[in-house]
Amino acid sequence: MNRRISSFPRGPRGQAGLGLVELMVAILIGLFLLAGLGALFLNMKQAFTSQDQLALLQDNERLVLTVLTTTVQAAGYFPDPLVNTAVTDLPAATGAGYGSLAAGQGLVGLTGASGASDTITSRYMTASGDGLMDCLGNVNPASSKVNKLVMNTFTVSAANELLCSTDGGTTTTPLVGGVTSLKVLYATDTKGDGTALQYLDAATVTSNAWWPQVRTAQITVTLANPFSAQTGQPASVAWTQTVNLMNKS
Repeated sequence: MNRRISSFPRGPRGQAGLGLVELMVAILIGLFLLAGLGALFLNMKQAFTSQDQLALLQDNERLVLTVLTTTVQAAGYFPDPLVNTAVTDLPAATGAGYGSLAAGQGLVGLTGASGASDTITSRYMTASGDGLMDCLGNVNPASSKVNKLVMNTFTVSAANELLCSTDGGTTTTPLVGGVTSLKVLYATDTKGDGTALQYLDAATVTSNAWWPQVRTAQITVTLANPFSAQTGQPASVAWTQTVNLMNKS
């Protein structure tokens, strides 16, 4: 009696499961991909942070120079010159924060001692509803129906903040942070001929009583550089703005 042995075909070799070597290779490839994605994420985050810091630096620079330019340029202004005069609208004044202003004088400064930041004060008369702002953005409303004397004094605090006080008061308001220095030079007509202008510091202008001859203020604002930790980057960045005084060109 013959016995027939039936055999069943075996499955193809290689389909028995995932081997250890294949698993390790797959894990290694996954780690490489994960490392690449992590590096890409960190680079994108760093680029975003750098762009944000740069935008903040530029915004601070624009705000500082815009406020200083607007208020300094208006120094000595008074409405309706056919009726009013600078002497009557801008009376003599003295204050610990800005020194002294003669009648009719719209601008004065103090030179910082031992390299410290300078102080600059601008004052002008505003008419009701004329839209001329002080350093805090306040205006003389049309409802007031009267002229208003405005005084703005700019200083830099020990905390590197640009401060402003209004109307000669002692209360200061921070405007912008990260300001490490404020320096001002004054283009002064020392010969009285309208052409020979010398850029002098406030101490020199004051000692020679040359404030009526000042035509232009050259303002340099220095801000801390947020990228100073990077190789080759300076610790600070400076901007200079030249401002012609109203009715003094």
